[in-house]
Amino acid sequence: MQTLRDSAVGVRAGDLAAAVARLLPHHESRRTSRRTRRMSRLAAIATACALVAPLAGCAAPHLESRNADASKLGTCESAYLAAQTGTPALSDGYAAMPAMMRYLVTRAAGEAWITVASACTSRFAEGAMRSAQVSYAAETLGAALGVASPTPPTVDYGEVVRLDAGADALSAMSLAEDRAGFALEVLAARGVDNATLAASDNHKTAAQRLFSLSGASKDPRRKVYAVDQLIAHPDTIEDAAAPGVTAPTVAVIEMDCARAYLDAMGGADDGATGDSAAGSGAAGSSEAAGSSGTSGSSGASGSSSEASDAGASDSGASGTTASPSRKTLDWLARMAAARAWRAMELGYPSADSVLFR
Repeated sequence: MQTLRDSAVGVRAGDLAAAVARLLPHHESRRTSRRTRRMSRLAAIATACALVAPLAGCAAPHLESRNADASKLGTCESAYLAAQTGTPALSDGYAAMPAMMRYLVTRAAGEAWITVASACTSRFAEGAMRSAQVSYAAETLGAALGVASPTPPTVDYGEVVRLDAGADALSAMSLAEDRAGFALEVLAARGVDNATLAASDNHKTAAQRLFSLSGASKDPRRKVYAVDQLIAHPDTIEDAAAPGVTAPTVAVIEMDCARAYLDAMGGADDGATGDSAAGSGAAGSSEAAGSSGTSGSSGASGSSSEASDAGASDSGASGTTASPSRKTLDWLARMAAARAWRAMELGYPSADSVLFR
């Protein structure tokens, strides 16, 4: 909009042009008029450029910056996308990849799922179990291709100084590890394949460290566990957490221990392994598979309840935290995945229909 000052200037310029036209000859008057119009156009163009320049120089970069920020993915989202690419059941293009490419993306997906477990809300159970599943798939693919295959890492809490998961959760894990160690010791004494005293000792050592890290005053571990189911089914057993699934007994023991981690960390969420695998699996089949109680869920519920009660009674004194740190979640997810991966190595089914009910 033209200001009053601009209008006044325009009027004065018009009067001056008229006066000059009266004084000059006719042809010079027309030349001056053309020159005046040309100068006016140039002035208008210069003014428009001056107005547009700040918009082009400042506003556009800000818009580009906002668009770039909006397109960035967070840690959870980027890890989930990477994990999906290497997971056969979740990747549309997985089957079309060359064998070596499948091996590489599947192996990378194992680590990506651990990040999902620690960085994504309510995906601890899904991330840990998927990591075990794809890691086992990478192991079998590597063996078929004749390349170095990954193997389950050793569960070792020797260098861990602190876990902020809370006394109740750590006590439940300690009980599960101790029960698994006892069961493997019984089977090793009976000469069952893949049941070794070394594996038993590893579970018992993990149980001791978890109890120490929990800060609980009451030890949830027992000196002995029921063994009637172990004696009745030393080689294969039906998994009480997955009705209809029969697997080597040592494999069910390892899987049951893994489920205890998921259950202790609240793994029975919508995106995780389901009620049987993540929730009732740990509390339902722990006694049947882990220490071979008499009736699956009833015996295990008592043991898990004891661990939970012990942790709950000590949680106030030891100072539990409402939300474990990413470092703690990462570590515990790796330990749970290692137990589940070992179970699959020993013959536990790795299909989605079994693991994610």
